[in-house]
Amino acid sequence: MDADAIRAAADPAARPAGGHGQCVLVAAQSGRALATAARRAGFVPLVADLFADSDTRALCSAAIAVEGALATGFRRDGLVAALDRLAADAPSPPIGLVLGSGFEDRPRLIERLAARYGLLGTPGPGVRAAKDPHGLAAACRQEGIPHPPIARAVPEAGEWLVKRIGGSGGAHVRRARRSGALPPGHYAQAFVPGRSVSLGFLSDGVDIRPIGFAEQWSAPTPARPWRFGGMAGPIRLAGTVEAGMIAAARRLARRFGLRGLASLDAVLDGEDWSLVEINPRPGASLDVLDCGEVPLLAAHIAACRGYLPERKVVSTMVRGIGIVYATKPIAAVLAAAWPAWVFDRPEPGGSIGAGDPIATVTAEAPDLARVLTEIERRAAWLRRECGTT
Repeated sequence: MDADAIRAAADPAARPAGGHGQCVLVAAQSGRALATAARRAGFVPLVADLFADSDTRALCSAAIAVEGALATGFRRDGLVAALDRLAADAPSPPIGLVLGSGFEDRPRLIERLAARYGLLGTPGPGVRAAKDPHGLAAACRQEGIPHPPIARAVPEAGEWLVKRIGGSGGAHVRRARRSGALPPGHYAQAFVPGRSVSLGFLSDGVDIRPIGFAEQWSAPTPARPWRFGGMAGPIRLAGTVEAGMIAAARRLARRFGLRGLASLDAVLDGEDWSLVEINPRPGASLDVLDCGEVPLLAAHIAACRGYLPERKVVSTMVRGIGIVYATKPIAAVLAAAWPAWVFDRPEPGGSIGAGDPIATVTAEAPDLARVLTEIERRAAWLRRECGTT
């Protein structure tokens, strides 16, 4: 693709109308947010995920639920078979594959998928480097980026968290109860108190374009105290914090060769912040930050092909999403006329296990406090509607 074509892909005046554009393959634990972003950008999404929710299918030319689970990920052969089928039945040849959550700990699978479908995102080696906690800690020391201490075994002194390498969604994080050795594939990170915030950005492997900042929160259970609960943005942080996080993202994106959409997660205490991890893929911020003149997925594809578009946020509102989890099993989801603010809608008659997500509720307001209040009100309604209060 030449430079003019790349710019056209990120130009809202030049992009094709929704439903008449180029096809793009999507694979993620939940592909609805990427499908929504693809439609906004004028692409036709073809999604393979774990759920094939009703609103995901409504957005797509085709969507396939792949065998697997949030805790264990996709079955590789089933995922490849689903993507092969989507590509073969597509209205036009897909331009490539966009990956969401579920691949951070599987860089070899990323390389296999890239060779088969053409990857629109960070290559496997870059994901491996960005998600290696010891490599990231070393990079932060060398670049002067604040980062909590990490260890291969839990030290005797201090408060520590135990995390799975390449884990996502927060459900894998727990507080260390004793010092000593860890299971294979895990590491210890010093606990840092404060607000959880993130910076979404675009990278072409050399430079970045900041997209916006967001705040995250947990939906805790005794066994999973840091399970992802939701996100809201764009928000503003202290100028020194924003500048420091942007500089850190720029240095790490260049170091790891990140491509397209990515995010930097940090813990904020006043004007002190500490980088927790970097996510080399599109994430939950799609739902809250895709409010600029240039649609985020068009910008993602352009950045993957070497062009970083300028982005202007056109909304003064704060958007939020909240994941609503079932507190007890739901044998059969009742047929419902879902409000427009319910995303990731389960199929009528389907079952949902205790602790599994029911759906996502959304809200928009002039400030973060009102967004959080409305999300909690809507989450309570959804729990009552589904009989899991």
